[in-house]
Amino acid sequence: MKQFHNTSWLADFYQGEEFLGGVLSYFGIPFAPVYVGGDIGLPGLYNIPDVTPVTTLSVTYKAAGIPVSDTYSGTTLWNLLQTAGGVETTSAKNDILNKYVIATGSDGYTAVYAMGEMDPAFGNQPITIASSDTAGQLGPHGADGLSRVVVPGDIAGGRYVSDLVSLTVDSLPEPGSTGSGGYAASATLAGAVADPMVITPETLSALNQSQKVTATYISGSGSTTDTYTGVSLWNLIQDAGLLADPSVKNDLLHFGVVATGSDGYRALFSLGEIDPQFGNQQDLVAYADQKGQLGPGGSDGALRIVVPGDGAGGRYVSNLTNLQVVDLVHGHVA
Repeated sequence: MKQFHNTSWLADFYQGEEFLGGVLSYFGIPFAPVYVGGDIGLPGLYNIPDVTPVTTLSVTYKAAGIPVSDTYSGTTLWNLLQTAGGVETTSAKNDILNKYVIATGSDGYTAVYAMGEMDPAFGNQPITIASSDTAGQLGPHGADGLSRVVVPGDIAGGRYVSDLVSLTVDSLPEPGSTGSGGYAASATLAGAVADPMVITPETLSALNQSQKVTATYISGSGSTTDTYTGVSLWNLIQDAGLLADPSVKNDLLHFGVVATGSDGYRALFSLGEIDPQFGNQQDLVAYADQKGQLGPGGSDGALRIVVPGDGAGGRYVSNLTNLQVVDLVHGHVA
């Protein structure tokens, strides 16, 4: 993994950037540099005010339980990555869904964002790297530094990484798992959880946590609309006991879950996207549907991931065989 393991130098480095930013602001030159590295075409230092197109958005989020409203200007994270040469991918189907970004602040605070969350073809979440705001939180003398990550729609501000120093693109280990494909009757939830479990339609139904959602997405056969019955992916991980470190601030924002199908196809979700405190995305592990895609006679197996709001169906992993919870920052599963 290509992130900064030793962050002791970050504060001094960032202090120098803030000093230079203050000098340049005296001459009317906006300066908010962020290093973009990892699996990217053109790694380097990018001055956010120079990156186009500019995105402006107004958001409200909670900081220490108190609502904060502000209007930010910057560029979307997706656009910044394209400016930096684009994310490097392999020939594997939808390999972009195996990638993620680690944002690091000057104090070493980190948060993870899955590429599927922000890719316009899938989640299309306009996560933004902001370098100015109307409330004066950003700038050489602002409380939140020269730039910060802004995640519109998040309830709490844990993924709003302030005093932003770097953005590192990383990938799940290659090669991924392989499989023969075909009907899968069950899936295993394992990895960084206290109580791994085998999931079947029967076990999900018995939880009495089922909910229904109607979703529309684009697949190779065109537009599909279906109504699914399933259990929240977030709730399943909580029931299994996420092995996050309570002594680390927002440690769960370092974690993701890898959904894998019987043919080895996989997609990554950050826990920050589905945590009700943050992104609150209502992803389901579905075990029944109205159109008969799920079940013994269905083409999508006994279980599949359903991602309401995604444009394309790449994250709707069918014939689900495994949900692996992983610490993407520290590189371990338990």
